[in-house]
Amino acid sequence: MNQPSRFYLRYMLLVTATGYGVLAWMSVRLVHQPGLLSLLPGVAFFTGLGILVGLSPVRLFRGATVTVGFAVDYACLLIFGPALAAWIGVLSYLVLLRRSPWLRQCFNQSQLVLSMLAAGGLYQLLGGQYFVSAPVPLPLVHWHSVLALLGGGGAYFAVSSLLISVAMALWEPRPVWGMWALSFRWAAPRYLALAPFGLLMALVYRTEGLGVGAVALFLVPLVGARYAFQGAMEMLQVHRETVQALSRALEAYDPYTQDHSELVTRYALQLGQELGLSAARLEALEWAGRLHDIGKCRQDWEPIIRKPGRPSEQEWLIIRQHPIEGERLAEKMEFLPHTAGVVARIVRAHHERWDGKGYPDGVAGEAIPLEARILGVADAYEAMTGPRAYQRRRTPERALEELQACAGKQFDAGVVAAMAALFARGELGTPALSTPEPESLVLAQEATS
Repeated sequence: MNQPSRFYLRYMLLVTATGYGVLAWMSVRLVHQPGLLSLLPGVAFFTGLGILVGLSPVRLFRGATVTVGFAVDYACLLIFGPALAAWIGVLSYLVLLRRSPWLRQCFNQSQLVLSMLAAGGLYQLLGGQYFVSAPVPLPLVHWHSVLALLGGGGAYFAVSSLLISVAMALWEPRPVWGMWALSFRWAAPRYLALAPFGLLMALVYRTEGLGVGAVALFLVPLVGARYAFQGAMEMLQVHRETVQALSRALEAYDPYTQDHSELVTRYALQLGQELGLSAARLEALEWAGRLHDIGKCRQDWEPIIRKPGRPSEQEWLIIRQHPIEGERLAEKMEFLPHTAGVVARIVRAHHERWDGKGYPDGVAGEAIPLEARILGVADAYEAMTGPRAYQRRRTPERALEELQACAGKQFDAGVVAAMAALFARGELGTPALSTPEPESLVLAQEATS
């Protein structure tokens, strides 16, 4: 289990102090708001509503959670303004987060306050008017108000998700943008789709003859939205587990390749981050890493991968077909991100060489996708530092030396340099030896074929 770094603790305390400071500043201004006491029943109602819709959060990847409470938060912002809306959120969190560690409670309350401030500021800047000061009956929402409504909702989500992503990135650690993309990118359109619910709740609440009774009816569609969130997350999880099961199917054939795909994926992601790949490309690289050897799941492969010593020439012909088979299988996985074709192209090219002597197509240099070049280096490093039936396991230092010796010929020199930088900083690890050492020893070029 990760231990919090000093940067993580400092960040959490900084956001907490800033959030509480902003809440105090807004509260001083709130005292002078006319008719404040008359708003307290509404504040109590929306606090209870926020607690109800927040009782069943949906867990995202890396431990983040979301609820459909954004609709309630947005309605409170439109009705009361950011100060009272922030207090409603803080009071709701006292119940919803009562079992969380104190620092996490304080951080979440503070990030909500800062999100409310950003949303309210942009909403007003774009010409929005809080309903508490609007005439009753309310005028219809005109087209020129749409920009303010969109801006306020977008600002709330952007600030909240970014503050949480920074905390998660400092905890792991991982790049902030990559963490945001992994946890929140898929949720952004679904999350912002709740904004119209918030607008309708605000309009109904401030419409004469309706009020809190009519607003309470919104619990039904909000519960439905919550289960839609949960269903989407469960589907994503099923997809991930499917790919993991496929990647382990090959490993079931061969005890010498246990956890191979997992380790190759880990090394490839470290290299991708070191080389500055975008979050979208890192995600595609992750799927390709888990699937890169899936083309070996064929009946005629079992005797080859279980055979001690080097494969024969005829067996090498079969081996060199696995990127093509892998591409064919990956293309059929429509749930893969950014279209299955991107992942399939990486899988096909992961055994190409910088000098054009690789397979299956013999392409060279930068004509090989960067993700495939990264995967090739990660695959070679794992093949050399892990046990295999046809070679003796190398030390990480020796494996890195062989990669450097092949840089500019078999491997992209820039990717190898990134691997060396990670190794020098002590960020690459090799698992303990858990399978017997074979007797034969071959060159790195053959070990990775």
